[in-house]
Amino acid sequence: MKSLFAGLLLAISLTVHAAGLPAPVSELLKKNGIPAENAAVYVQRVDQEAPLIDHQSDRPMKTASTMKLLSTYAGLELLGPAYRWRTELYHDGRLENGVLHGNLIIQGRGDPYLLAADMRTMLEDLRLAGVGDIRGDIVLDTRFFADRHHDAAAFDDKPHAPYNAAPNAFAVNIKSTTFHFLVEGGKLKIEPDPDLPEIHIRNQMNLVRGECGDWKSRLRFIVEPQENDVAVTFNGDYPAACRDKTLELNVLEDGPYAYSLFRSNWLLLGGKLAGGWRYGIVPEGARHLVTHHSEPLSEIIRTINKYSNNLMVRQLFLTIAAERVDSPAMEADGIHAVRAWLASKGLYFPELVLENGSGLSRNEQIAARHMAAFLLAAYASPVMPEYLSALPIPSVDGTMANRLRTSPARGNAHLKTGTINGVSALAGYVHDHKGRRWVVVVMVNDPKASNSRTAQDALVDWVYKQP
Repeated sequence: MKSLFAGLLLAISLTVHAAGLPAPVSELLKKNGIPAENAAVYVQRVDQEAPLIDHQSDRPMKTASTMKLLSTYAGLELLGPAYRWRTELYHDGRLENGVLHGNLIIQGRGDPYLLAADMRTMLEDLRLAGVGDIRGDIVLDTRFFADRHHDAAAFDDKPHAPYNAAPNAFAVNIKSTTFHFLVEGGKLKIEPDPDLPEIHIRNQMNLVRGECGDWKSRLRFIVEPQENDVAVTFNGDYPAACRDKTLELNVLEDGPYAYSLFRSNWLLLGGKLAGGWRYGIVPEGARHLVTHHSEPLSEIIRTINKYSNNLMVRQLFLTIAAERVDSPAMEADGIHAVRAWLASKGLYFPELVLENGSGLSRNEQIAARHMAAFLLAAYASPVMPEYLSALPIPSVDGTMANRLRTSPARGNAHLKTGTINGVSALAGYVHDHKGRRWVVVVMVNDPKASNSRTAQDALVDWVYKQP
């Protein structure tokens, strides 16, 4: 009876201790006009059963990009840290003395990080395979993922923002073009990278005096698709004090972009190409030429989580779907795969809403308690080293490079940020001053959510200083 009474007292003590927010956190939320009820916080040491802080942890909250924590953990366990995406090259004709009499078929399988340099490497391998002159077309087989209409403007009316790019089984160069603004000899030049003939720039910018400041707010652009080409018109004022700046945009459609990047690299390598491009499938009897492998998943998720890349994690989410459920893969298959995997681990999150696995959604949500639950499971998983190493470190890299710069906790945490209008979140692991590790989750859903960063940082500080 005595031990039972002591146990009850301990449970009551833990419940009371875990109920409230630390004073610095609640004060900063209040100072920034954010009601405490619009925040959910959960903190638990990885080697303890009970939380230290439990504030509204059962309330479903929008996650923004912290949902990438779930998708990348699922990817590591379901596909394996060593998983590599394959891009296969075939032909459907005959190859004689370096001349391919037929079509070259490129079968994409969802590589999230097939950059221009990788394209060049792949084509160098194609030259080594004996191909020098392609007399047919370039056929793109993208059926690994389902072909679905995607309204890139639906999320925030910014269809050319790279973060709104839609998945594609053969997505090259993260589907992005870098526009370089260069001040030379008193004039402003705008150059695209990669410099493709399908991209036509109309420079109507005014070079003006004054401080650089928020230069992007003074710039406007219009993107006008023209069959396989695109015209991009820039106008507005550009302060000469800015010198050289860059702007990332998604302006060229998937097929034309992939074909143009292929053609430009192929010609640079001395290859010849007679045909155009089209979508199709690898026909029966096609002959294999080259397989290009991506970096392993353990490396890919570093870019996904440290820099919060939406397209890459959506490619991963659909790859999970294709490999574990069915192909051509749809988001619904990815949702099914992730839910089944969670259930296999005894993790049941009835409030969980998944849409595309990236957090770029008005619908994706989870409770703070359940986000902490899968973070605790990840810490106990064999993939823990790869998982933690992929998360941003405060004041060091990624989306946390400029956070907690003067805090003693800097460099002592692995934390993923998440931000969309009305949502600001932070989740991951804090390594305190005594060498103990804590799971920390804070999600704010409020019109002033972006003002909660100081409160989030105060929470990390508070956890780091735990006695």
